[in-house]
Amino acid sequence: MSEKVWNRAAAAMIAAGPIPMPVNDTLLELLRTIMDEEEAEFIHIFTKPSLNMAEIRERCDMDEAGIRSMLDRLLHKGALMVTTSRSTGVEVFTLMPPFPGLFEMTMVRGEKGEKEKKLAVLFERLFEDLSQMVQENYENVVEAMKVIPPITRVVPVECEVDVKGEGVMPLEDAMEIVDKFDTFAVSHCYCRHHKDLLGKPCEVTEEKVNCLTFGRSARFMIDYGFGREISREEAKRILRECEEAGLVHKFFHEKNDLERDEFAICNCCRCCCGTFELYYRGAAPMQTYTSYLAAVDGDLCNACEVCVDMCPMEALALDGDAVAVDDGKCIGCGVCAYHCPGEALSLRRTGLRQVFVPPRRLG
Repeated sequence: MSEKVWNRAAAAMIAAGPIPMPVNDTLLELLRTIMDEEEAEFIHIFTKPSLNMAEIRERCDMDEAGIRSMLDRLLHKGALMVTTSRSTGVEVFTLMPPFPGLFEMTMVRGEKGEKEKKLAVLFERLFEDLSQMVQENYENVVEAMKVIPPITRVVPVECEVDVKGEGVMPLEDAMEIVDKFDTFAVSHCYCRHHKDLLGKPCEVTEEKVNCLTFGRSARFMIDYGFGREISREEAKRILRECEEAGLVHKFFHEKNDLERDEFAICNCCRCCCGTFELYYRGAAPMQTYTSYLAAVDGDLCNACEVCVDMCPMEALALDGDAVAVDDGKCIGCGVCAYHCPGEALSLRRTGLRQVFVPPRRLG
């Protein structure tokens, strides 16, 4: 019976997320490290990713006090997230999938105890398991992944973007997106913290506290100790520091719907970021929404290759006397344009598009 409980909990968490993965020993050990069996048994009531309190009462035989206690335990452990509907005021509880979800919530506090070190190793093993699964079934898995929508939207860094005099649209400007909100939280970068726990510190920046959440999601992060509250001005300062370091702005939208508000931003580097890393280790495609492509002015390019070194997607390469852009790999992040010493690089607007770069074939 015990194994059945853990398997059902793992299956429910996988079903709550966008990335298919097997229920294996690594994932089961992860869950056992994070929660107890009673909590695992409760999780299987999430036959859909989000439930309100009325739906939770219908699905379990616990009294109100017991339900509240259970929810509070799982919220503090990062297995659930709660927000309040703006239209109805009803609390909605959302189950966290293994990735993205549980990985972020267990690493985001920046804790360094034995439990966190064990979790870091287990997540690393889970990513290796995922890579092996993809590589062994590459053609079929990649074809299936093409129908999964991106979970992030890349917004270019705040640089002089050449869009033929049109200017950057407000929804494509990180600073203007920040201006939409009144509540902000900053947390440890879970990806860099994960690497720190594995003894592989970030090669791009020493700053570790630069993941931002906004609005209702920020309130949750503050209330449950996953982040600290900051001002709008401090949020913008953090974004500017990230741009100077060559990090990529990746925004997340509520319910993964671009028509809804943003709720968080990751500031990503190639060496630590989970989405970049899974792409390079052959475990997942690079999928994102973007509205720009890098463009090179060959007359201004001095072939210094600064942009080649900084591009997180290896989309730039020296071609004769100037750099050339691989449009199929470019995610329009603007890191190259921001850091080009000769101002030879700019971004051109493409309109909203999806980038899909298949995971690397290994071996």
